[in-house]
Amino acid sequence: MADNPKKKGRDRELVSEQEHEVAYLMRTAKVTRQKALEAIREAGPDRKKVMDYLQRK
Repeated sequence: MADNPKKKGRDRELVSEQEHEVAYLMRTAKVTRQKALEAIREAGPDRKKVMDYLQRK
């Protein structure tokens, strides 16, 4: 869900370090919390780039 309910568009394409988003990455990519946070910091906020980063590691 978007931080601002009136905001539409790219929010689903972005990932942040919020706990529910980190938990989602941990489940889908089967990685630890530390690896998920590292991927977000290294790859940036783009969800596709984060997932690509995790698959390469």
